[in-house]
Amino acid sequence: MRNVDNSTVMARVVKAPGPETFPWLDGLRGVAAMWVLLSHVQILSGTRWIPILSWGALAVDLFMMLSGLLMAHHYLLRQAREPWNKPSTWLTFWTRRFFRIAPLYYVVLAVALALAPYIGHARDAVAAVWPGTSTAASRYASFDLGNVIAHVTFVFGALPEYAFRTSLPDWSIGLEMQFYLFFPFVMLLLVRRAGHLFAGVALAIACLALQWQLPSFFGAFVMPSFLPIKLYVFVIGIWIAISRADGSMKSALVVSVLLTSAVAAHVRSSEAIGRVVLVTVLFYLMSDGSLPGPRTVLRGIDRARAALSGRLARFLGDTSYGLYLVHLLVLIPIAGAFAQLPAYVAAPSALRFAICLILVVPISLALAWLGHRAIEQPGIQFGKNTIRSFFSARVEAAQPSSVAK
Repeated sequence: MRNVDNSTVMARVVKAPGPETFPWLDGLRGVAAMWVLLSHVQILSGTRWIPILSWGALAVDLFMMLSGLLMAHHYLLRQAREPWNKPSTWLTFWTRRFFRIAPLYYVVLAVALALAPYIGHARDAVAAVWPGTSTAASRYASFDLGNVIAHVTFVFGALPEYAFRTSLPDWSIGLEMQFYLFFPFVMLLLVRRAGHLFAGVALAIACLALQWQLPSFFGAFVMPSFLPIKLYVFVIGIWIAISRADGSMKSALVVSVLLTSAVAAHVRSSEAIGRVVLVTVLFYLMSDGSLPGPRTVLRGIDRARAALSGRLARFLGDTSYGLYLVHLLVLIPIAGAFAQLPAYVAAPSALRFAICLILVVPISLALAWLGHRAIEQPGIQFGKNTIRSFFSARVEAAQPSSVAK
């Protein structure tokens, strides 16, 4: 009976996932990156007058859900030619993800470490005017061997001492790499055996229990950079991809809303309520037609998809990773220089926000585009070539030689 149950789940999971790409996701990545930038501009200009834009943590949650969604979607697309019961598939997956993330990150990390004292001085200038924005000085005294090794190996997100120790918003990069490491186990050992909704809820409960058991350890993280804190957010993205492939997204939407509502009830913040709305919006943007709604809402979704698939949206999507990485290296020095000008400090908050935004956005986008073309794209291609060479070598080794023939 156990084998029958497993085969039933397997048959459901391996259904065709629909289109290979969703063009509007490029625009969503760009929106998320710009959202993070805007939230940091508000903080560093002493302005928090637009509540939704100040919820930068929700933008990072959007990145996480998109990551879970895309990883599960590509899993479904590739499972016929890359079966996940083979270790070589896991190695291919990890290699692909490493070269997607690491090359640009290493370059920007090196710049951040080299400029840490200068950036720290600029950050102190902002905190001197707006003390509520201050962060620990250790974040900018980051050039020690342990910190460098932790960041180069991507283990820093699981270590409270190093999780928030550069001027980059890279705590989420370490979190992302932890998710990539864990993802094959989620899909192969849990989802394919227990069903995606049951497995996801079980994982969320297990992570919550772990936090209850180790409150001092989890409380030591300045940012939620350790995977058990945020795994449920990635899982929601996985639910979207698999339920969409199944052709029925209602149950996954209900469970996702209940889960994020439970978190909101526990945290009791407007930002947590915003997460419930964000999850619902993402489900409808990814809807295959199985979600209910009035015609006006469905037409609005079509318009949103079209807007998020345009040329500007594609540009923002291409530069989203670079923009997320580099913007603080541009923003902090600019904000620190202006914070030392009495006329700027005395200006209305909206004007301070606009001045920083006008200066920071074009510089950050230019650097992000340069990084995308000169580092990110070549790194991705190098990863593909590495995978191709690896498999070619394996195939040749498996074939009998001409002498043996």
